[in-house]
Amino acid sequence: MAIALPAMAAGPDSLLEELVVTAQKREENVQTTPLSITAVTGATLAKDRVLSLEDLAHNQTGISFTSNSPQSNEINIRGVVNTRLSSPTADQSVSTFVDDVYVSRAGNMNSAFYDVARVEVVRGPQGVLLGKNVAGGAVNIISNAPSFDRSGKFTLSLGNYDLRQTQGFLTGALTDDLAARVSFQTIYHSGYARDILHNVDIENLESVQGRVQLAYAPKESDLRANLVVDYAKDSNDGVNRVGLKSTTLPTSFTPWSSTRDMIRAIRGSLSVRESLPIWPLFKGDAAPTPQEARHETYNIIAKVEKDVTPNIRFSSITGYRNNRSFTLYDQTGLGPANGYNVAGPLLFAEPVNFIENVEQFSEEVRLTSTDTDSRLDWIVGAYYQKSRVHQFNRFWGESTVLPTLSGESHWDDKGHNEDMAVFAQIGYDITDTLKAEIGARYTKDKKGGHQTGMIIATGDRLHPLDTAPLTPLTVNFSTPYSADWSKLTPQATLRWTPNDTTMVYGTVSVGFKGGGFQNNASNGFAAAQPYNPETVTNYEAGYKTELFDRTVRWNSAVFYMEYKDLQVQQTLASCLCNVISNAPGATIKGFESDLQYAPTTWFRGWASGSYVHGRYDEFVFAGINNSGNKMQRTPEWQGSIGAEVTTSVGSWEDALSARLSYKWQGKMPWAPENTTWEKAYGTLDGRVTLTSPDKNWSVSVYGKNITDELYRTNIIAFFQEEMSSFGAPRTFGMELSAAF
Repeated sequence: MAIALPAMAAGPDSLLEELVVTAQKREENVQTTPLSITAVTGATLAKDRVLSLEDLAHNQTGISFTSNSPQSNEINIRGVVNTRLSSPTADQSVSTFVDDVYVSRAGNMNSAFYDVARVEVVRGPQGVLLGKNVAGGAVNIISNAPSFDRSGKFTLSLGNYDLRQTQGFLTGALTDDLAARVSFQTIYHSGYARDILHNVDIENLESVQGRVQLAYAPKESDLRANLVVDYAKDSNDGVNRVGLKSTTLPTSFTPWSSTRDMIRAIRGSLSVRESLPIWPLFKGDAAPTPQEARHETYNIIAKVEKDVTPNIRFSSITGYRNNRSFTLYDQTGLGPANGYNVAGPLLFAEPVNFIENVEQFSEEVRLTSTDTDSRLDWIVGAYYQKSRVHQFNRFWGESTVLPTLSGESHWDDKGHNEDMAVFAQIGYDITDTLKAEIGARYTKDKKGGHQTGMIIATGDRLHPLDTAPLTPLTVNFSTPYSADWSKLTPQATLRWTPNDTTMVYGTVSVGFKGGGFQNNASNGFAAAQPYNPETVTNYEAGYKTELFDRTVRWNSAVFYMEYKDLQVQQTLASCLCNVISNAPGATIKGFESDLQYAPTTWFRGWASGSYVHGRYDEFVFAGINNSGNKMQRTPEWQGSIGAEVTTSVGSWEDALSARLSYKWQGKMPWAPENTTWEKAYGTLDGRVTLTSPDKNWSVSVYGKNITDELYRTNIIAFFQEEMSSFGAPRTFGMELSAAF
């Protein structure tokens, strides 16, 4: 399955765009690729102001987004999601790649998209060619490459919440054989929410990004070499957490919502975009530490391609990533020291501070057949990745009642991960219209490290004599941990192409994600106990077709997935601590369908939808039987619809375009026990652009979430309350672009 809005003709009789993707390590037309894949061009991303993974999930069907913290971005495809797993050994269930290099840490993806050629979203496990831990699917972000033709562009965006954004690129030849491209982006906006306790904005953003690329292509050789160096730095003043009384949990205490009611009565108003996060005073510090999130990342990617014989091409992709992150946020957004001298029963605050340093190195080498006249094609390769993750976490608590929620605990966790794999795939044209492909990948994951838990202080200003350590730590400990896992993941595909407008495929594939270890463990025994790997077996059939003189493109897929040993992190009410466990299994089935319509040069229309029926087969956790329940954070239904019209303005041909799109997401449960839910919601986006006749400049006005829909991107349940984080409110503005 694929969708991409038209920008260029696929052929003399079509106004639908021909997109080339590389999800299978070869350049292929997306319409002939036997995958459920969404390919979105950089031009379309820019029109819809898709600047992040969160924006992408709110723009596309079959994919959803949640976020427990600025270091835990969670992408869900077909019910497969990395839920609140952030330990040094945790992997993503839905893998993310930037220019074909795997991004090992979810917190590394806070940087915004810019100067992007396309984004490929692959649904379902891809255990052979895409490689590292593609259990549920993958997102591959492809940058625009250098060109030997000189060109450039600059865009300035201004909007509400004091938005000031600049982006641009410059590319061209440095010599006859060497081209370069320099790209940049800066973003500043004030807060979508307000910390009224300290009178500062939160959910604001300051971001700077830059990328330099070199492309070496000697004219007398088939050697091609590319070097990419990019840098990103962003910061904000923390998240907005609001305790809302649950309408579905059993009756219990509601300390946060009741305290907010008292503060609302004193102030006269208190909206969900206002909170009162505690700034902790860590032991030994002279002043409290404010809420904040900072990320600094630089990456180096080197790609080399060379024909070693007339029909065999050698490829190498070397990647190095370095990331430093600092995150401090109050999990409840309100504590006893709230400035209004009011507190509901059992009210507590527990700010958490995550400091993480990551180094990652990866190398992939491939040999690929290139003889287009042969009925046989093949790819063989090897992959190696090594990462070191140092996490230093500080928890600080203050409580009106419970001693285990008072004090300060630290964890120092140094993890190292090593992944080695070999893979191969063979394709054979059985007839001129029927092709079979089989492949397999053997992966070995090795993970280890050392975790230390330290009781720094007990008690608080309300109960200074408490001796119980702050949860989840129970005793001081220092313990090593290590384990390794291996897996063979096969894949088989049959592709039938009866004519040049239709392709039908069937595939069976297996995805694998390695195990790991609990971070912020309660004791040494818990720190040394691994959770198991998870595997997904996918049975899928689909078709891709163009109809009515190629004015209509309709792509669909149906799937049935067996998901084993799901890695799930949940909050135990008994200790208010997080525990990672494995759900024995789940069954997921559903369908996805995309439709495009381009009858004329002035009208484009599109619609897409997905249905995911995901249920736990058997899952008992902490005495709660979740068997048969709906899978967490997985909406059953999603849909989107949109249109773009273009018209002339006087003598300016095709100068004015207007675009409107709507994405809807159905109701979903937040946790396996299915007692907390997010209601269905939809977001509406729009854009109007005027472009000069010579295409050298344009001016646009846009709106995102035009109806100002209030929806949540995360909840954590405490008592009968839901600690809620919210998506962005309505934003709007204008853009000025100049190109040459």
